[in-house]
Amino acid sequence: MNDHELSRRRVLRTLTAALPVAVALPLLGGSAPARAGSARKEDFHYQDHPNEGRHCANCTAFVPPADGQTSGTCNIVAGPVSPDGWCMAFTPR
Repeated sequence: MNDHELSRRRVLRTLTAALPVAVALPLLGGSAPARAGSARKEDFHYQDHPNEGRHCANCTAFVPPADGQTSGTCNIVAGPVSPDGWCMAFTPR
């Protein structure tokens, strides 16, 4: 074997070992605001009222409001989200 093959093998071994770490890092958590979505509401046609009976409170991406607050957050769109709102990313629970 030459040095080039050993180098390539070392790179592949390193990448293979690093892949699970790179995948696991985002899954290790953080606070709720860190997990909140970053997409613009306009991009998903967000509205503060339901659409044909579908609303954020029944969406898998909706994070309910904390005690005393009226708006929750979303794992997709940024900013406060009304439980009665709706957007194109709606996915029923």
